[in-house]
Amino acid sequence: MTIDVDALWRWFETFVAADTLVAAGANRIDPLDPRLARFAREVAAPAFEELGATVAIDRLNNVVARFGEPTGRELLFLAYPALHHGNEMEEPLRARRVRSATGVELWAGVGASQSKGGLAAVCAAVAALRADGVELDGRAIVGVCSEGSSTHESSRVLYESLDPLPAGAVLTVGTRNRISLGNRGRVDVVVEIDGEPTHSSVAGRLGRNPIPVVAEVQRRLDGLTLDPAEHPLLGRRSILPYKLTCGPVAPHTTPAWCRLVLDRRLLPGDDPARAVAEVADALTGLDVSVRQGATMIPALVAEDAAVVRALRAGGASEGFYPESTFDAGYACSIGVPAVMCGPLSGELDTTGVLGDDAVSRDQLVEAAAIYAGAIRAV
Repeated sequence: MTIDVDALWRWFETFVAADTLVAAGANRIDPLDPRLARFAREVAAPAFEELGATVAIDRLNNVVARFGEPTGRELLFLAYPALHHGNEMEEPLRARRVRSATGVELWAGVGASQSKGGLAAVCAAVAALRADGVELDGRAIVGVCSEGSSTHESSRVLYESLDPLPAGAVLTVGTRNRISLGNRGRVDVVVEIDGEPTHSSVAGRLGRNPIPVVAEVQRRLDGLTLDPAEHPLLGRRSILPYKLTCGPVAPHTTPAWCRLVLDRRLLPGDDPARAVAEVADALTGLDVSVRQGATMIPALVAEDAAVVRALRAGGASEGFYPESTFDAGYACSIGVPAVMCGPLSGELDTTGVLGDDAVSRDQLVEAAAIYAGAIRAV
């Protein structure tokens, strides 16, 4: 079986050119954002139809493409076009081929190593199988998920449309073509502190400044002892402040409010609501409110699951457990073993930063071959 590299480039270029970036200053992209709607209808759906699939788009702009009647034996290959990284890349929507300092051919463009490179590899895999006369009925479903808010809401709607559910799912995000067998979950714990906007010259006498309360909140959190039990594969629970905003911004004026958001990592069996209550208990006596924000469930897949066996048959031999959290937890929670496996350059490990995004040509070709081999093995 031969992967058509020219066709792979054409899909890569098309997907990168579609703007699905989280906007500057924002932390999420809504599934109903017009850009995700355009990607679903004008980019993904035509690509899947070109491959001979029957395409459906749901109310949250998820796209599901089927080859024949579903059987429940299929693997679902799912890409995520909403992009959170590469936000400061120059000409992010222009795909280009460049050489690294060591001579490796890199394909650059925003989303290259997040999920768009993986989506191009899926299309190339399906095209190669069709060229070899392989029937895809009962083997594969392909799609894109509109999730871009660190929740599972889009996935919940997407999986509701799948009857029967697939035998497994492959999320085509960058892993250097390794198989992510599990990850911790996470819950945003939102701590809000009210104050009184007061000119700084008299605030000490007349106003209630929320900023010193933020400092006390953090002091108490530093003393918060989480259950030290470590999962043998996924690691420890943790809590990390990652976002602090205050407002309104005015000259020489204390803010009316401060909002501190904590990233609380979860292990299998943890109750997100209980994790939030743990923080609220630690802050008892302070004039603050605590609530649960975006939540993602932990994921854990057995090494002998059908989806893992299929990917290994395709050539993805190494399994690992990343520190990051992603969307696999929802599928796992409803009985669909879900792993991450996709192209990511070993030379430019850019997922999670603001700068350039690129992936090696060889990683993309390898990903396409792995996906094709996995589909053939079903």
